[in-house]
Amino acid sequence: MSSSLLDTLLLSSKIEPSETYDAIYESLPVVIAESTKDLDAAFEKLDEAGGYGYIATWRKNLFAFNTKLLSKRCGLLDENGNLLKAARIPKN
Repeated sequence: MSSSLLDTLLLSSKIEPSETYDAIYESLPVVIAESTKDLDAAFEKLDEAGGYGYIATWRKNLFAFNTKLLSKRCGLLDENGNLLKAARIPKN
């Protein structure tokens, strides 16, 4: 994980720091995946959180992510905390 990506992410008013995960967005965990090689580790962290949350990445690297193939459970954020794909949370 890049501390510079996390530092940039935390500058957003939408993102809160977290001791358990990389950050929090709308009460859901955020994990960082700077590239596709980091996705497996990011999904493992989200599975520990119950499977729902957000993956944050650099906007310049989005071409490498096929957002339709990302898990339907997780959303996608850019480094500025902008929502690129909403997480689908089941309604209870």
